[in-house]
Amino acid sequence: MEQNPGSLKKQLLFIFLLGILAFGTALAGVFSLPFFVPLAIVSAIFGLVLLFSRPLLLLSALIILRMSLDYSSQYFTLSLFNITLSLSQIVGLGIATIGIMTLVLKRNELPRFPVNFPALLILLWGAVTFFYSLSPKDTLEELLRFFDLFTLSFLAFITIRKTEDFRTLLLAFFASSLLPIAFGFYQLAFNIGFQDADVSVPRIFGTFSHPNVFSLYLFSMIVLGILYFILFVKSRRERLISLIFLFILTVTLLLTFARVAWVALFLFIFFLALFRYRLLLFPLILFPLVLFTFSTPFQDRVIDSLRPGLDSSIVWRQNLWHDVTTKSIQDGNLWWGNGMDTFPLVSESLRGTRLGSNDPHNDFVKFFVEGGIVGVGVYIIYILSLFFLLLHGYIKSRPKSALRVSFALMTFFFLTLEVSSLSDNVFKNTPVQWVFFIMLGALLSLLQKEKVTKKTSK
Repeated sequence: MEQNPGSLKKQLLFIFLLGILAFGTALAGVFSLPFFVPLAIVSAIFGLVLLFSRPLLLLSALIILRMSLDYSSQYFTLSLFNITLSLSQIVGLGIATIGIMTLVLKRNELPRFPVNFPALLILLWGAVTFFYSLSPKDTLEELLRFFDLFTLSFLAFITIRKTEDFRTLLLAFFASSLLPIAFGFYQLAFNIGFQDADVSVPRIFGTFSHPNVFSLYLFSMIVLGILYFILFVKSRRERLISLIFLFILTVTLLLTFARVAWVALFLFIFFLALFRYRLLLFPLILFPLVLFTFSTPFQDRVIDSLRPGLDSSIVWRQNLWHDVTTKSIQDGNLWWGNGMDTFPLVSESLRGTRLGSNDPHNDFVKFFVEGGIVGVGVYIIYILSLFFLLLHGYIKSRPKSALRVSFALMTFFFLTLEVSSLSDNVFKNTPVQWVFFIMLGALLSLLQKEKVTKKTSK
């Protein structure tokens, strides 16, 4: 019997990858390297194969993988030449490699990628600050992280060609949430969540590093879930499954006890109600009232927001912003700042670690300390350029089309994130930035395809 050439190639690839894994595992044992090193090499080779053959599958796999890394990465490190890399950093280097190859292979499509300007703006600004940064290593790592976001957005731009591809992308994001949610409920069941002095119960954080990171990721999943419900749900069975999934996401988000995500969800639903679904205004008002009446932890969080005490996280944030910005100005860094991603270093040098986290919890303050007035200006231009990309997509897409609805919801999502960035680390929230940039690249691709279809039909 004659064998299918395609099947033979797959078998040979599988045998080849198994051989590399076995050989790499043997070498890892000889040189006392972690087991995940040969696994990472095999994964990288497989990823490159998918880049050429099935890029959408590669993008989907990266999405599912990334959302489970934060918690586990602290237990897996690799030391080479006095450089210690976490699992997340290794994956980041792998994505950067795939990104460079993608940019080279698809360089003809790069000039028409609308995200070029805002991305290059941040990358060039960060590269300039590298030369005077208080911590060039941290600046370089942040540049790599943002480059990954840009290349993932570009990968989505060249990969998503039709509505079915967009649907697959949304399903990949939903699949990525299953393990974090499962971990969250495990933490809830065994009372092993994040201990917070402001909250009487442990806060769940899933597979992420902090409840706030998890909460904004869950918020982004709710946004995508609503988008999927509007665009793709047709049957009664699909409607039921989608509503159950949205309910689970909402309950999980509430259990993080992250006020920033509660406000973000409230604002997004409010924007959505004004845009099209006026009936949402009733549950939008009723649901918080019910929670405030029957949930003591929710009530405590709300009261603390309205009347923050001296030990409140709100007062802590305000003191942090005042102290670090004052130090930056006194050190003569009013105009140019201290370098990209150096806020924690500046804060720690001033306050130590006794007062808790040294993350900025405000992206405008972050850019001021790291880039001075110039940095804030760069950040404002960056925000406006992304906003105009979304607004342009909404205006240029066909009236009442699925694409116009998608751009509207992504615009609401973006605006809500920027409001959230006034009290949280949104720019550094990599999972949420993955969602935003990948979705942006996908929608811009569909927009250009729609424009081509219009021209062809004329």
